[in-house]
Amino acid sequence: MKSDAIKKLIPPLGPLFSLTLVGLLLLSAILYYRAVKIQRFLEPALAISEPRMKFNQNIRGLLAKEFSPKQMKGIKFRSGTILVDESLIFESTHSKERTTGPVVLRKLGRVFIAALDNPEIRENISLILITPRFPLSNDMILNRQGRFAVQDRAALILNSVFSAEPRLERDYTRFFAATAIPAVEFPKKGEAVVEFRIVPTERLHIEVLERLEGYAY
Repeated sequence: MKSDAIKKLIPPLGPLFSLTLVGLLLLSAILYYRAVKIQRFLEPALAISEPRMKFNQNIRGLLAKEFSPKQMKGIKFRSGTILVDESLIFESTHSKERTTGPVVLRKLGRVFIAALDNPEIRENISLILITPRFPLSNDMILNRQGRFAVQDRAALILNSVFSAEPRLERDYTRFFAATAIPAVEFPKKGEAVVEFRIVPTERLHIEVLERLEGYAY
C-alpha cells in the first residue's frame, strides 16, 4: 500500500523529462539573449578603446627599451602622458642652482625620436607638451611670479632635451612646446613631477569613428 502511494506521488518520467528539457531551452535562450546584449555593448567599447590602447602600448614599449625597471620607478605613463619625477630631471649643484639631468633627458629624447621616426605612431601625435606645474594661490602677484619662473624651467627642459638629442630640434621641432601649468593642489616636496603630455591628432579620433561606423545602424 505504501509503495502504491509513493508511486502516485512520483510524476511520470516522460512529462518530467519534457519539463526539464523545456526549462533548459528557456534558460539557454535567456543566457543567449544576455550574451548578445553584452556583446553588443563590448564590441563598440573595444572599438573605441583599441586605437588608444595600441598607441599607449607602443609608447610603453619604447619607454621599456630605454629605461630599466629600477629607473621606471620614477617614470610613469598614464593616459598619453609621461610623468617623470622632478628629481630625475633636475640635479642640485654645489652652487645651489638646478641643472637638467642629461642621462634621463637623453633617454627620453631617444624615446621621442623612436616614436616620431615611426610613421604609424607619428601620425597620431599632434604635440608633445612639456608641462611643469606651479602652485596656484589667491595672490595674483605670486601667481604671476610662479608662472614666469616655472615657464623658464619648462623652456630649460625643452632646450635640454634638444641639446641631448639634436635630431629632435632639427627634424621634429614642430612637435614640441613647453608651458607652465597651475596646480590647485601642489604636490609635497619630493613628489613633484614634470609631465610630457602627448597630445593626440585628429587621426586617432577619426580611427575611433571609423571603427564605430559598423555599429551605427
